[in-house]
Amino acid sequence: MTSFRFSLQAQLALFIGAFLAIVLGLALLSAQSLRVVDAKTDALASKWIDGTRILSELADRISEFRIQETYRGLAETEEERITAERQAAEHRIVVEELQRDYFALFGAEPRPDLSKFSAALAAYLAAHDAWIAKEPDVAAIRATRGVTALHQLYRVADEAADAAIDELRWSAHAEAETAARVTEGALKVTMLASALALALAAWLLFRVKERITRPLAAITAALTELAEGKSYVAVPEIGRDDEIGVMAKSLDVFRANAQALERAHEATRAAQEHAQILARQDSLTGLPNRRMLVADLHAAIERVEDGATACALLFVDLDRFKPINDLEGHRFGDAVLCEIARRLRQASRKSDVVARLGGDEFAILMEMTPATHMDQAMRVAGRALSAIAEPIEIGERRVELSASIGVSLCPENGLDVSTLLRAADIAMYHAKRDGRGRFRFFEQSMDEDLRRRAELESALKKAVAAGDIRPYYQPLVDLRDNNVYGFEVLSRWTHDKLGSIPPDVFIPLAEQIGVIAELTWSVVRRACREALQWGAQVRLSVNVSPMQLKDPLLASRLLSTLEEEKFPPSRLDVEITESALIDDVDTARATLAALQAEGVRISLDDFGAGYSSLYHLRAFHFDKVKIDRSFVLAMQHDEEAGRIVDAILSLLKHLGVTTVAEGVETVEVLRRLAENGCEIGQGFYFGKAMTMGDASKLLRRRRADRRVA
Repeated sequence: MTSFRFSLQAQLALFIGAFLAIVLGLALLSAQSLRVVDAKTDALASKWIDGTRILSELADRISEFRIQETYRGLAETEEERITAERQAAEHRIVVEELQRDYFALFGAEPRPDLSKFSAALAAYLAAHDAWIAKEPDVAAIRATRGVTALHQLYRVADEAADAAIDELRWSAHAEAETAARVTEGALKVTMLASALALALAAWLLFRVKERITRPLAAITAALTELAEGKSYVAVPEIGRDDEIGVMAKSLDVFRANAQALERAHEATRAAQEHAQILARQDSLTGLPNRRMLVADLHAAIERVEDGATACALLFVDLDRFKPINDLEGHRFGDAVLCEIARRLRQASRKSDVVARLGGDEFAILMEMTPATHMDQAMRVAGRALSAIAEPIEIGERRVELSASIGVSLCPENGLDVSTLLRAADIAMYHAKRDGRGRFRFFEQSMDEDLRRRAELESALKKAVAAGDIRPYYQPLVDLRDNNVYGFEVLSRWTHDKLGSIPPDVFIPLAEQIGVIAELTWSVVRRACREALQWGAQVRLSVNVSPMQLKDPLLASRLLSTLEEEKFPPSRLDVEITESALIDDVDTARATLAALQAEGVRISLDDFGAGYSSLYHLRAFHFDKVKIDRSFVLAMQHDEEAGRIVDAILSLLKHLGVTTVAEGVETVEVLRRLAENGCEIGQGFYFGKAMTMGDASKLLRRRRADRRVA
């Protein structure tokens, strides 16, 4: 059926209206047919049947009239004659009335012809009237004279009435057949109309099914599939413009939202799965992470408590990985970490858990029988160190690494996760402290050392904040005139409970805990303030750590401190080690150049003990070079060390660089250094590190001796 873009409501109204019209038309047609049949039946009952009745009664009345006429003829007395005539007159009146009723019954409609009957009746009645008008002649009547003729007329009239009755009956029969035919025709028409109505109703129902029921069923099926989770179902009837089309479009929107929701759910589920993977796995190396290691370690401890097994935890930390990461870039560093992870998996057993804890830290969890767990841990730790020590080639770049491994054993070192992790970490720290590239098993004494270190860290932070670390001064003597050239500022710390803490203990610790800069500025500031009392000719020499030299603001901070303390930059020497130049050459060059531009002299410390690179001597334009004390001390008993010092002095003399010999303790060494051109000496021969008061006394004594001389 062609869609005229009727709404569903309009279509339903149209279908219902059509169906009602069919039912109403069928009812009207049936009523009309019934009316026709009823009219025919009424006509048959009220006209033809009544007409037959009237004619029959008319014939009977004529017979009665004839009988009364006979009675009159046979009357013995006048009274009998008069009675007969009166009754005959009454029958005649009834006959006339019946005639009128008959004609009134049919009116102008076709009816059986009564002209013969009427003519015969008129002739009979006229003869009767003529007979009545004569004087009664009983003898003649009895002799049937004159009566026979009258009777003959009666017979003619009676036969005419019978003929009319027969004709009327035949007419009634014909009308009855006509009514039957009408009824049959009406029944056929009604049946045909009913058949057409049923066909039309069936067609309407088909259209309702096609246009409404089936689309609704299809949409319901699609909705059911959506409810079952099949979000990629095709929505039917979406192109319609009626309410079903609106419903289909709404369902399509719902489907699209369901798909979007499903995609969002899938994305959420994938994100959750990824999050769960990330929660258990290191994203870079694919190894289990710290959380997963802790869970596995906890499970292993439970099995150890059951007495079935023992376990070992290896804490692996790469040595000097940060410079590689900084110099080569994080991408290269990540590739190195992935390679280390691969090697650790190969070095460990299949049953071991290799995890990455973060940064350059890894761990290996091993489970084995209690009798062999230490030996197996040693073998795996050794294989891991060997595997890591193999050169790593990535692209055209090649690096070599080492690692320090700390091992804790369960149950020997503890039966809880935190204790075993801490024990392995402490053992790893001692492996690094003992020279790196090795493994150490945890010992209880290590924990005690760590506790002492923690106590020392806390005390050091408080001491730096309170300014308890004081400057001490070791004299620098000009070997050419034996005058005090200046003092090297050395930090000294005496704790109320811990006593005197050596600088080779607290200085590295200050670098590790990040307070070296604060310590340095505090000591330098105090030293500048105290040195102002010694005169302009006395210089100060201060050490700058490699960590501080990486600070691009070092020069400005140092110069600001000098300005605040009103200490001339020309009286200050800054000592740096060669290793401090390696990490960031450009920053170091810029910092040193800025200080030299303000009059600060730069000294290269510990020359001969490190790289001793001639490149650095040429590139940085040092004002002084300090020969490492190990060579100077060895000169007393090692001629080769003396020749090395002589060569260094000769080289620096030709370069025009002032030399300082550190570690002078005997007059023989002093004399040889002076003979070979060394300008400045430092060591116990001239004095140990001393307080500001002792340094002032030394200066006064030296000046007094010079005046006496």
